[in-house]
Amino acid sequence: MKTKQLPQVIVLIGLALVVAGVAFKLNQLMGAEMLFNAGAILLVLGLLIWAIALLRRRT
Repeated sequence: MKTKQLPQVIVLIGLALVVAGVAFKLNQLMGAEMLFNAGAILLVLGLLIWAIALLRRRT
């Protein structure tokens, strides 16, 4: 897997977990907070890695 694709994969997984967490919360299912928090952490991590990769490519 290329280095620039890894952040995009992490971001997509994070978004999927956030959406699943919201859906679980709307249906009042267990584990909603854990799914949402895990997705938010992965989303932020992926965006940070992606931003760092873009900044390194520019300079």
